[in-house]
Parts: sequence; structure tokens; C-alpha cells
Amino acid sequence: MGWIERCYQTYEKNLNQVGKPSSSTRFEGEAPFLLPVAHTTQKVHVEVNLSASGDFLSARVLHPEEMTTIIPCTEASSSRTREMVPHPLVDKLQCVAGDYKAWGGDKDSKFTEYIANLQAWCDSSFGLDLVRTVLTYLKKGCLIQDLVSEGILYADENGHLLQKWNGPKEELPDIFRLFKDSKSNESQLDISVRFRVNGKDLSSAPEVWNSYTNYYLSTWKETGICYVQGQEMPLSRLSPQKIRSPGDRTKLISSNDHQNFTYRGRFRTASEAFSIGYETTQKAHSALRWLIGKQGEWSSNSQDEQKGKQKDGQVVLVWGTENEPVPPVTGDTCDLIVCSHSDLDDGEEEDDLDGLDDEKETLPKTRAAFAAQFNKAIKGYRHNLTPYSQISIIVLDSVTMGRLSIRYYRELQGSRLMDCIADWHKNFCWKQCYPKQISQKNGEKKSIAKFVGAPAPAEIAIAAYGANMSDKLKQQTIERLLPCITEGRRFPRDLMQAAAHRASNGIAVSFADAQKNRGIACALIRGYYHRNLKEEYTMALDETCSDRSYLFGRILACAERVEQNATYGRDEDAQKRPPNALRYEVAFTQHPAKTLALLRKQLEPYLERLIKENKSTYANDLMLQLISRIPMEQFNEQPLTELYLLGYACQREEFFKKKAAKNAEAAATEKGEENHGSFTE
Repeated sequence: MGWIERCYQTYEKNLNQVGKPSSSTRFEGEAPFLLPVAHTTQKVHVEVNLSASGDFLSARVLHPEEMTTIIPCTEASSSRTREMVPHPLVDKLQCVAGDYKAWGGDKDSKFTEYIANLQAWCDSSFGLDLVRTVLTYLKKGCLIQDLVSEGILYADENGHLLQKWNGPKEELPDIFRLFKDSKSNESQLDISVRFRVNGKDLSSAPEVWNSYTNYYLSTWKETGICYVQGQEMPLSRLSPQKIRSPGDRTKLISSNDHQNFTYRGRFRTASEAFSIGYETTQKAHSALRWLIGKQGEWSSNSQDEQKGKQKDGQVVLVWGTENEPVPPVTGDTCDLIVCSHSDLDDGEEEDDLDGLDDEKETLPKTRAAFAAQFNKAIKGYRHNLTPYSQISIIVLDSVTMGRLSIRYYRELQGSRLMDCIADWHKNFCWKQCYPKQISQKNGEKKSIAKFVGAPAPAEIAIAAYGANMSDKLKQQTIERLLPCITEGRRFPRDLMQAAAHRASNGIAVSFADAQKNRGIACALIRGYYHRNLKEEYTMALDETCSDRSYLFGRILACAERVEQNATYGRDEDAQKRPPNALRYEVAFTQHPAKTLALLRKQLEPYLERLIKENKSTYANDLMLQLISRIPMEQFNEQPLTELYLLGYACQREEFFKKKAAKNAEAAATEKGEENHGSFTE
């Protein structure tokens, strides 16, 4: 039960945050709360204002951003599914309105049960006058009538609440706007109501929270030893819901299956299977829910993340009990740098990331600048995560309806976690070419196209298995990669080979996807050889490397360059057509000698054109030199290893560098001639 203990400790060390909405959230309009014990959250539609004597004063429809409300609950009401169990104070009209049936309510009224529970709270030694005022008013049984008279709810000529608005759209009342985009069949009869007494909101009053918590704990009769705290206290029998999101109905702990094999065969009763104190499980689940809402990392697609949709899939959470800033473990190197600017605020005024080029939209301009930002981010996180910091990592996913599974859990020292993350981003690093969104401090987002670093696990999964893979395969891949990032484990060879295989068939996808796949594959190959085989390969071209596959990869880049130089500046169709080197790439990896001979024959017209137009044939000369470096006994049909991709990528990048240097030199020469001419004039 390590995760429960860590979450409980997190709650105890962040008591000053109880009841306060977090400034950071993963969902639009849903600020995560660290909830008081015996409380949960609910969407509330209407707020009723009462006088101190219990008379109706006014009411209003809440805006969507203020609907999430902290409400008291019982263990049964917080876990209710089909059967309606009333909450103690704030609930739907079905429970709080004595005239529910009179105004067309079609469900079983729980008003009598609700009033009995509220009366017991008020009659206890923990009762408050604020709550007694609500009880006094609700006993009158005129809540819906007052809301209709106030113009909050609308009824038909038969005195029943309208199921839907049939009037002009431009006159749509506020209460119907709340259900306009809802996919459920909710209507006015399904609204929830909270209360304000003499202008004081009971749902945000700490004295009301403490009053109900103390009252509810005093009603528990069953006690036992809590396996987490080792103390005798009231025991929990039902596990809280809403762990991953407000709409999540799954539970982490359950022992209510008396027929199958939840605990049968090992234990005689459910109490033998687990014994957790009610206060312990409430605080642990509340802390887990709060942490997921603040910093949980979801394995959803980018479109869902951008729209802020609530997902009930796999979630990865990394946290420290002291609420220390922790780096993202499922992001790429760019995400690590961006998150450090928001997590590690040193008080400096930095609205934008250093090195961000607004015109070209690249981050940053040079590898040196990127390395400097990365080192700064790692240093900042290390400063906060000392060797004494206890960091927990948990992966949650629902395996069946109503059941949540812990797929991965580890506890690490802060220093070890940072060592592993730094090693991952340094050694699984390559030039990545794919678009992504980064958030700035001012709330704006920028699109970047290129960066140097390690790819995100989700992008690795796509590069290895394609964008059309199942969600299950994607989640399993992320789970496999997580120990490689956080614990420094060996990288799976099959995953590296799958990415290399897809990168070799770039002709089958778009140019952008081919560039993305190559960058990710090269990063994985480089990291795999470093971590698993203790061999070092850099992003710079290694002129001394004599590996057969590496040399053949450089040869392939030369063949591609010869054709590109010959077709540059000619008709657009010739430039858009993929070079022969890429068209034969798959065959080249399987039969390098035979395919190279075919490529050489196909390059003859292009070489003649270059010679005729007096253009450089450097790429062809280099290709001949590289061919001569391959020993005769290795110049055969043995398939190439994945290292050919590194040779190809490095040689291709070297050509780009030479071309850029040549263009810069030509521009400088031309500028110098212009300046000299103006001076002589």
C-alpha cells in the first residue's frame, strides 16, 4: 500500500491547500481541489440565497466556471451509481425539494431521507446555525415554487417543469443554456442546488466543512486497525470515485464481489482482504485526485489535449510528498524545457523562452542554445529534488467498467530520478522535425517545427506502430518506455527495430511524416547503442566510423544528393518526385550491393547533366570514396543494420551544413563587393 501512504502524506503536508482551487488544471473549467474529509465535488446549477430566519431571498443560475462545488457526502452517497443516495446538504431537486412530485418529478423522491439526514446533523453537537437555516427553509417544501416565481425555472400550463425550451432561440433562459450542449437527457428536474445564508456561501465555508466532517466521523460504529496508519479508527468499506476526472466512475479499491474471486480463495471476508481507515482513504484519494488534476500526464491524442477534454484513459502521475516541482516524464525534451519555465519560476521576467525564433518558429536557433536551456532546466529541477526527496510514479488505467488498475508504481529518490531523466534526454537525443504546441507564460501558444532532443513516448509509439494503432497498444508502449526514462532500464530492441523499419520506408508516407519517423528512429538507435551496447554515436558525422551499415547509409545520402543537385532549379514535377535513393531504400537495406549497382546506373544521366552544366560533383566523388572504404568481403547482400539510418542522417545533415556555409560565404562576398563599389564611386 505504498501509494496510499504516499498520497496520505502528501495530503497531510498540504493542509493549507484544502478547499482551494488549484491554479493549474488539465481540464477546462475544472480546477482540482484538495477536498476536506467526507466531501466531494458536484456540478451545481442554481444557488439559493436565504435569510438568517430561513426565508427565500433570491436565486441565480451559476456560470459554467463556478458550477463545480465542494459538497458534504457520506461513504454511500459518494459512491452512488444507479441507486440515488442523498448527499447531506447539496443535491438534486429529487432530494432537496419537497414539492418535487407536485411539479412533475418522474423519479422517486428522496426528500424524506434527505431531511432526516440533515436533521441528524443539525441536532448533533456539531450542528451549525447556518445549516439549521437551510433545514428550516427546506421543511417548508416550496423550493421549486420559489425558483419558478423567481424566474429561474419554467413550468408549462399544467404546472409541470418544462423538459425542454420550445420558445424562440433568442429568448432561451439561462437554465436551459446549461443543458444546451449536454449529450445526456438532463432537464430542469435534474438540476442541483446549493445555498447561501445572508450572503455567506455554505459550500466554501471552512466551518461548515469541519462541522460535517466531525459529525460524520462521530457516527461511525465499525472500527478496526488501519493497515496504512497502524491505528484503530473507523474503517472504510467503499472506495471514492472521480479519481482521474470529475466524470470518472471507476474505483481503485473494491471488495464487494461476494461471488467471484475478488478475495475468495485467499480470504474468508472482505475485511481480511483489506482494512483501511475512512479518514485515511478519503485523504489519500483526495490527494491523488488533486495531483492528477494538477500535473497528471495523459496518453490521449493531441487534439483531445488541445480541446481540454476529460479523458478516462491512461494517466501517468509523478509527484513528491513535499509538492516539489517534478519534470514531465512522458514529454519530449522541448516539453521538459517549457515546463521548467512554469515550474521553476525564479522571479525573473521571462514572457518567452530564450532563443525562440518568432519568424522561423524554431526552438532554439542552435544546438548550443538548446543544450544551454536543457542544462538550465535540469539544474533547476535538481535544486528542488534533493537526494532526500521521495518521488512516486504511478500509472493508472481502467481495465474494466468501474475498476481502475495500477499498471506501474515506483518510489525513487529525487536525485536518482533526475539522473535517469537527464541520461534519457542526453543520449536519446536527435534533431526532431514535427510540429507541436508550446505554452508561454502569458498563456499564448507557439507552434514549433524543429528541436533537438529526445522524443515523447507517445510519439515513439506512433513512429514504431503508426498513427492508426489501437489505444491499448499505445498505452502498453508508454508503460514499457516509462522504466527506461525513470529508472534507466535497457531499451527494448523490438521497439527500436520497429521504429527503424518504418523510418526505412519513408516513401510510403508523406514527407513530413518521413522526416518525423527518421528523427525519432535515429534518437532510439543512438540511445539503444549507448545504453544496451555501450557504443557511442553522435549527431555529428563520424568520418572515422568504418561500420559497414554506417558507410552504406552515407552512400545512400550521397546518391540522393547527386540527384537533388541535378534536378534543382528545374521543373517542379522533377523536384517533387522522390529521389531514386528513397524509392529503393527498402531494397537497399535488404540487398545493398545489388541495389547500389542499380542506383549507380540510374545516376548516370544526372551526373552527365551536372558535368555538362559545370556543377559540383562532390557528392558523387564522396560516394566513390566511401565505396572504396568498404572491404571486399563486406560488399555483399547481407542486410544492413539500423546503423545505416545514422550514417544517412549524419551525411545528409553535413550536406546541408556545407550548402548553408557556401550560401553564407557567397552572400558575404556579394555584400563586400557592393560596399567596395559604393566607396569607389
